[in-house]
Amino acid sequence: MLGLLTRRVLLAAAALGLLVATSGCLRLDLGLQVRPDDTVGGEFTAAWSDEFAAQAADQGLDQAQLDAFLDALLDGVPGTERTPYTEGGYTGYTATFTNRPLADFADFGGDDWGYLRLDHSGREYTLDSHWDLRAAGFLDPAAFEGAEILVSVDFPARVTEHNGELEGRTVTWTMTPGDEYDLTATAVENDGRAFLIIGIAFVVVVCGLLWLWQWRRLRRFSVGNPSAQGR
Repeated sequence: MLGLLTRRVLLAAAALGLLVATSGCLRLDLGLQVRPDDTVGGEFTAAWSDEFAAQAADQGLDQAQLDAFLDALLDGVPGTERTPYTEGGYTGYTATFTNRPLADFADFGGDDWGYLRLDHSGREYTLDSHWDLRAAGFLDPAAFEGAEILVSVDFPARVTEHNGELEGRTVTWTMTPGDEYDLTATAVENDGRAFLIIGIAFVVVVCGLLWLWQWRRLRRFSVGNPSAQGR
């Protein structure tokens, strides 16, 4: 998906012809939700800033041309549901996909700009990704100054290591054209056997304490206990 994304960005930018250098002109937001059954759902948003859209109109770019650029991006996403997006001064579209096999993300990308790999082995989920956004062929930093590229992954397990921003079980990375990025994260499932052992041990301890309390109570009030007979 991201490999297709980079190629489509290049083709669409060339087709668009002229782009005004505007800080934060474009937002690309990929969100993945990894599920316990090893399927992946998610959303990909492509949106222009309202400021850029206004400046582009002044330079002769109509809304149809801007929408065509976003369409070229969204066509690379394996989703059929597309909805309008308006948030934080950006307007565009969001494509949604569901129930993609995790294996589809085992070796994702792999072109000149980067890759993203998601894996589940045993109780551990790992993400390893590298993106070189210095290449002008991806998003020319001179034309897309401050463009916002967001990648977030929601894991079905506790995140133990990451180099992004963590909220709950979701790790988010923010990138911009002109820099190079390494994205890493590890999430580990709870060991069900450990919980079972702890539960059994707890039951044994409780039963032992109840038995000890009952034995002492019976011993105290038994016929053979002198203190009990004297009452």
